[in-house]
Amino acid sequence: MNDMFLIGCAVAVSVCFILAYLATFSSAASLCEAKMGQVYDFEYLQPLNGERKRWKARVVEPVVHFTDNRLEQMNRASNYRRDDKDFERTNHLVTCETKDGEYRQFYCERAVNCRKPLFGIL
Repeated sequence: MNDMFLIGCAVAVSVCFILAYLATFSSAASLCEAKMGQVYDFEYLQPLNGERKRWKARVVEPVVHFTDNRLEQMNRASNYRRDDKDFERTNHLVTCETKDGEYRQFYCERAVNCRKPLFGIL
């Protein structure tokens, strides 16, 4: 009886280690091709100060694709960072929910080192 218990514990611990090892794997991905409900892990480039911040976020809306004409209209109508020469809107905008429950929008062209975690949906 004790031997069966020890073998069962050893198997359970082994399975836990294997699952934890597999959870660290992820596949390279592009945030521009994101679908609703998918989870991504990426670094986001902030042109204002040049810093990178790592985010883990779940896509909550379909990716919005802007035409060049629409981007020009947005730039003319908006006062947001109007005098900042480094700021540039790009063609794909993705709305995500971060780990802390905050909703944020990301330009997918600024997402680097983007990965889809193996067990991200959990």
